[in-house]
Amino acid sequence: MLLATVKGDVHDIGKNIVGVVLACNNYEVIDLGVMISSEKILTAAKDLGVDVIGLSGLITPSLDEMVTSRRRWNARALRSRFSSAAPTTSKAHTA
Repeated sequence: MLLATVKGDVHDIGKNIVGVVLACNNYEVIDLGVMISSEKILTAAKDLGVDVIGLSGLITPSLDEMVTSRRRWNARALRSRFSSAAPTTSKAHTA
């Protein structure tokens, strides 16, 4: 599994917790870190052949970056599963 906090965000506590839980359950976790662009995430996912991409973020710009990452993932027709998580920060993002 590849984990990253998306560009525009440095809040990584959720990503770190998920990474620890997965590693304790024998998953191989590759943590790219924080402030990672969608291009770098998707290139790493393809190059490493990961099964799952997990993105995290907290603030509104990072939520928008997750949408951008998903659109780029769809355009590349990657076969890995894609998951993104963030608390909702506005009515628009809750909807």
